[in-house]
Amino acid sequence: MNLHNTIRKCYHLFVKRHIFGVTSSSRVLPDFIIIGAKRCGTTSLFSYLPEHPSIARSHHDNMGFFNDNFHLGINWYKSFFPTISQKRKIEKQYGKFLAFDVTTRYMETKITAENIKKTQPDVKIIVMLRNPIDRAYSQYNITVKEKTEKLDFDEAIIEEMKRLETEISEKYRDRSLEFPKEHRHYIKKSLYALQLKPWFDIFSKEKILVLSTEEFRDNEENIYRKIFQFLDIAEIQIKNKVHMEKGEYSPMNGKTRDKLREFFKIHNEELFELIGKKFDWEN
Repeated sequence: MNLHNTIRKCYHLFVKRHIFGVTSSSRVLPDFIIIGAKRCGTTSLFSYLPEHPSIARSHHDNMGFFNDNFHLGINWYKSFFPTISQKRKIEKQYGKFLAFDVTTRYMETKITAENIKKTQPDVKIIVMLRNPIDRAYSQYNITVKEKTEKLDFDEAIIEEMKRLETEISEKYRDRSLEFPKEHRHYIKKSLYALQLKPWFDIFSKEKILVLSTEEFRDNEENIYRKIFQFLDIAEIQIKNKVHMEKGEYSPMNGKTRDKLREFFKIHNEELFELIGKKFDWEN
């Protein structure tokens, strides 16, 4: 490691993180990680899962350690988590302690899965997925609200479909997807099978729990039950209700939705085969 990188790591750890950086070696790493997807309800999980007495979250969500900030080192990452003494206290009181991290962009790249496997080989992975059409439209409307998108939705997806023709053709199916910052990737971020395949190659299927936003909306108690069973902890009732950002925007054009339904059909089928279950995304 060169001197510049050493100085940068020390700056981010001790200057930016203060006492949390100084005590980082006595802090825990996450036991499970929620990796995506964006606009699918992961913020609600980050907010409400810690109602369980055995669960503690990182200081904030979307830290992006395993993709964008891996170079800052494991102690920088640990500085965002509870101390080992806190873990022991909770274990003594409740029998188990689990820390977690939520970063929705983790799902997008193979290198992220590889970095997590190197660091935490036994970690469990949770994924929340939404009907890809609704997820894409929700993301689009957020960019409109932020005034960073000037095209209407039809124009935006037509332009993106043209870019994707080559990228996801059969010739390039085995390549990892890339998400250059100059594009919004409304459709690409909804290509779940292509993003998740490397994760299923790197982690055993038993280590990955894939859930749907629609079931979370309609039967949140069942979703929390599945999560607690997956984590092997006692089931409790989460008192807070889901407060996902629904957004105030016009309904999607029917012809546009039909076009996207046809486009995503094969990709959804690949996802269902990969995860071994099917979600009701016919509409």
